[in-house]
Amino acid sequence: MTVAFGLSLMPEPAFAAAALPLFDEGLVEVVEWSFDMGWGPRGVPDWLDALLTDFAGTDDLLGHGVSFSALSGAWTDHHRWWLDQLAREVETRHYRHVSEHVGFVGAGRFTFAAPLPVPHTDEVVTVGVDRLRRLAEVAGRPVGLENLATSFGPNDALGQGAMVMALVEPVDGFVVLDLHNVWCQAVNLGLDPHDLIGSYPLDRVREIHVSGGSWDERDERSIRRDTHDAGVPDEVCDLLAATMPRCPSLEAVIHERVGPSLADPAGHDAYRDDVRRVWELVG
Repeated sequence: MTVAFGLSLMPEPAFAAAALPLFDEGLVEVVEWSFDMGWGPRGVPDWLDALLTDFAGTDDLLGHGVSFSALSGAWTDHHRWWLDQLAREVETRHYRHVSEHVGFVGAGRFTFAAPLPVPHTDEVVTVGVDRLRRLAEVAGRPVGLENLATSFGPNDALGQGAMVMALVEPVDGFVVLDLHNVWCQAVNLGLDPHDLIGSYPLDRVREIHVSGGSWDERDERSIRRDTHDAGVPDEVCDLLAATMPRCPSLEAVIHERVGPSLADPAGHDAYRDDVRRVWELVG
């Protein structure tokens, strides 16, 4: 099994300053771009556009949406607009595959928030399969879903893998398994992360995400949040080493870090060391 290592690209100049030396070292074999981040008025910076073009030319560009809201209850003008933008996106650049999140980010007056969970019901699966079919038709390539860091409780967390399977199987889709999200659920709900990982259809995992996050102290209890603003915890690295051999269809491991968290150049060396550590595990 050959697994490529890559980065989730961010448009901020601070991310470019911190990450571009890793490309010069030859560590980055594949990149992921959340293309809907580039659909706003700022567009895509020239340095990022050049990277996307290069990796698209070698079939090493992965697409990842963050604002489609696949499991929102109502089909809205936002969904239509989003798919229209996606159609233009895939005409501009070649993506190996396209993924989104299993939850929803918009409802009613709220148009965008952190991905939130939904219950595993027949109605939810019907809505989700319809959305994935529309997504696949426009994308013209395989589509997948990423697991969440949030859930309604332990039973919901342990059942999220079955819901993902029910959603992706009818469209022959794949799974993006985010190991920091798994670890967040395990820590916050008192679950075994290996049990959570085993509840997912691991034969459909084409991509693994790793990242760091932060702690939110509330009511004398620490809540782990998936904020992508710190190094990858040792526990997540251990999960990566244990999980990769269990995923026969795995193609890429992606390191995630948000650009604003790299605003201080003093932290760039530590960021690059963190990336190298994950690269070594994958390599």
